[in-house]
Amino acid sequence: MWVDEAGGRLVDDQAEIPADLVRTLLSVLRQRLGLDAAWLSSFTDGAQVIEVLDGNTDNMGLAPGQRSPLSETYCVRVIDGRLPAVIPDTSSNRTTAVLPITREYNLGAYVGVPVLGAVGTSSGMVCVVSQEAKPYLGDDDLKLVRQVAELIGTLIESPVRSADTADQRRAIRRVVMEHDFEVVFQAIHDVAAGKVVGVEALARFPCEPFRPDAFFEQAAQLGVGIELETAIVVRVVSLMPQLPDDVFIAINISPAAALVVPWAEILADVDSARIVLEITEHTAVPNYAALDDVLESCRAMGIRVAVDDVGAGFASFSHVLELGPEFVKIDQSITRHIDVDDARRRLAQAIAEFAGQIGAAVIAEGVESQGELDAIGAAGIPWAQGYYLSRPTSHTHGFPAAAVTATPAEPLQPAAVDLLGERRFELALTHSPIGMAVVGLDGTFLRTNRALRAMLGYSRRTLSNMTFQDITHPDDLDSDLMFVNECLEGKRRSYRMDKRYIAADGHIVWCALTVVLVHAPRDRPRCFVSQIVDVTADRVREAELARRAATDPLTEIANRSAAWNRIEELHANNDGYGVLFCDIERFKAVNDLRGHHAGDQLLVEVAARLLASVEDDDLVARWGGDEFLIVTDSVEDHGLGLLADRIKDQFDSTPVTLSDGSQVQVSLTIGYASHQPGDGRSVDAVLDRADQAMYEQRRRKRPARRRSPVARGH
Repeated sequence: MWVDEAGGRLVDDQAEIPADLVRTLLSVLRQRLGLDAAWLSSFTDGAQVIEVLDGNTDNMGLAPGQRSPLSETYCVRVIDGRLPAVIPDTSSNRTTAVLPITREYNLGAYVGVPVLGAVGTSSGMVCVVSQEAKPYLGDDDLKLVRQVAELIGTLIESPVRSADTADQRRAIRRVVMEHDFEVVFQAIHDVAAGKVVGVEALARFPCEPFRPDAFFEQAAQLGVGIELETAIVVRVVSLMPQLPDDVFIAINISPAAALVVPWAEILADVDSARIVLEITEHTAVPNYAALDDVLESCRAMGIRVAVDDVGAGFASFSHVLELGPEFVKIDQSITRHIDVDDARRRLAQAIAEFAGQIGAAVIAEGVESQGELDAIGAAGIPWAQGYYLSRPTSHTHGFPAAAVTATPAEPLQPAAVDLLGERRFELALTHSPIGMAVVGLDGTFLRTNRALRAMLGYSRRTLSNMTFQDITHPDDLDSDLMFVNECLEGKRRSYRMDKRYIAADGHIVWCALTVVLVHAPRDRPRCFVSQIVDVTADRVREAELARRAATDPLTEIANRSAAWNRIEELHANNDGYGVLFCDIERFKAVNDLRGHHAGDQLLVEVAARLLASVEDDDLVARWGGDEFLIVTDSVEDHGLGLLADRIKDQFDSTPVTLSDGSQVQVSLTIGYASHQPGDGRSVDAVLDRADQAMYEQRRRKRPARRRSPVARGH
């Protein structure tokens, strides 16, 4: 604690600061903002301690020296970015509306700013609160609180205890040396279409100071910043094969790290054209010439460049001109409230126009409402990312084409107290709108809430006699158990994953699972607390979008892209396969004589008959126009010839009847080829052989043309 035993002074190793001075500052701050109370707190042993308090607190239950578990406070959520620093109405914020501390302190409005310690960590908080909502609170009020917090921090100069500082430094070095960090991906969306065009790779860390920007800053101060950035680049590149092929991957990198990362070596085995280097810089770039040389060599490999945080800090227009990026990312400070702020809207339009003049695409960051998304689109900004569209996820497959969904209540964080003994936890468990469970170390369900039981269809008694292993889909169980074991071994304290649950009636429920390990005294594992959100609808939508992307819209069979993927997969696995090119003879005449509607009907019927002619494992695809492709596991010419004859018989024996009752006799020209393991043929070579065989068949069917006398003379 900072206050001495008499309660009259704030103390540190160097000086004593009168608490009355701090109280005066808090009083001025409280009155300027028109709020009820203000306090200065310190963070000690996992708790927030109110050191100095000013204002009318009779109905709020606040008192100097009062301790609250830090994990339950607004403060820790403001510091790590889960809550904004200004909350004009706590009932309108999904997180604060359900936090027990909101009711305990009768909080209606809140502004909070951390007090930074000697090494840049948050050692305490200046908070100003009111029992009533205060809709007028905004950025100007936050600026004033921040100035007071900085002044108090300067007066106190509270040093972090040397032992704690040393432990934290060791933890940071261990994270860097062991590469003990997580990489998550946040989707970047096309504003008009909603589909995902790219993802931004983001690092998350398992120890103090947790917040990524603070972690990078302290790693740099310890001399391991570039090593950390390089390790993150390597990790992201290793995950690229698991990401959708049609999205780019943005990797944050500082200019200092960009100069020394061995790009050619790291990117030797991946498609560099999918990578976007997002240049992040919170101080001026000392040598643009050197950075430009490195970026040019990267561009020669197909890499593109983005400038991050345009409109804030050092990311000025001159900075953009120096780097000549392919992407410009508008800082979230401009995006925030852009739908109700004409100045922000005009600035965003100016940036978009400027980017267009230099040939750069624009991405708006920090979109958190439909109004902001609409304003972004109206400003001519084509791409956007933010929590309203989709949150960062470690799941690398199937990013949603349009992920505009309500976000669930925030995941529980590890606490230094016994959660199960707290009445507030019991109330949160009971009334939570999402599934929650307390799970024993052996997987048994100790507690479940109504939302979870309704989601899965089990009764309380049934679940109490089951384990999570019993209702986990077999394909997801190993991953889940791996994370559980890592928690029990002390390698992590929480995890998140998408997994499938088996409901009581046997159907599959896709869920986003967040699990936190709760410790008993002496840091012994006690139980797990799980939050489970039903994302089945999102999965179904993703599957339907994937199906549409691989389906020809007219014939409802596989399209060219799907056929390519099947062939390349077989080739990569060195599996034998055969392909048949099927071309409709005189198809143009049908279109010319009967119209395109008749031609479409003919294509649909041909697709249906081809499907009826092949085995279930064979793939029939519309290759383009009036050409179809069949991919089969047969590799012998004799078998491929028999399949071609069977297909021709389907059409020779029965004409196609159109909707007007007329009939069309259809003939197909078919050429085939195969790939056998070890024959050295590439995919292109196999397709070319089948294509040539098809045209050879067509040439043989055509009667020989008579040469004119002039031609014979030559």
